[in-house]
Amino acid sequence: MELHGNKSLEVIHSPENQIPANSKVIVIKDCYCPNGHDLVTNRAKFGDHDGIIIGVGNPDAMGYIALSPLYGDKSRICIDYDLKEGELLSLFCPHCKVQLPTYAVCECGGVLVVMFTKPEVDYKNLVGICNRVGCKHAEIKNEGQLMALISGE
Repeated sequence: MELHGNKSLEVIHSPENQIPANSKVIVIKDCYCPNGHDLVTNRAKFGDHDGIIIGVGNPDAMGYIALSPLYGDKSRICIDYDLKEGELLSLFCPHCKVQLPTYAVCECGGVLVVMFTKPEVDYKNLVGICNRVGCKHAEIKNEGQLMALISGE
């Protein structure tokens, strides 16, 4: 089922064991950097769903992380980077290396960094994630409507 006519977001019954059975979850099917590069890839699978890949770094190292496209599922695959709990990361597009824009200050002291669910920059349709390793705060906006504030476990 599409979410309010947006083909970039889909509501499904949860197939994953990290999300309570029979609950409905949002699947991010399209995700873009500010320059319109697609961040969803079939090179990292989370169940039957393609993952979202972003570049990560700090002044000493750079690598990549594939994130689960299931909202609330904090699964990730690290590539050439070792995450350290509490670390603040720079997040960037793996294609053009542009830094992902900051959307808001997170309650943990980090910042929410955004990716867009359409190829153009549109702050009404976005996915926001905290740049602090271990923070569970994430947001999805669909046509300006905030879909969720803080994900649980």
